Amino acid sequence: MIFVIEDDRGWESYYRRILKKYELGFFHDGVEAIAAMDEKTPDLVILDILLTGPTGFAVLNEMRSYSELERVPVIIVTSVSMKTSIAEQYGVVEVLDKGKMMPQELLGAVQGAL
Repeated sequence: MIFVIEDDRGWESYYRRILKKYELGFFHDGVEAIAAMDEKTPDLVILDILLTGPTGFAVLNEMRSYSELERVPVIIVTSVSMKTSIAEQYGVVEVLDKGKMMPQELLGAVQGAL
């Protein structure tokens, strides 16, 4: 299962359309997503950085503090300009720019991470 942590509900239909062959779980804030990870470990997390409430970096820090979640691959999809080195510190497999991301790019990143 892929957990999508994104507070902009407009992106949900985009993810559903592009990733229709995958089982998706949607979470609109980091607290809700981390709580769900206590119940089920995702195969992959797609994470926005600018979330309402705890930021995506707070979610990453929380995930990396649990042994069962520290190796879960994470793809960041954000409008925030980010240096690759910052993402690498968190073990992020890919950083995609919301403003420039093509559907094939998202699909390729997901396929590569799984």
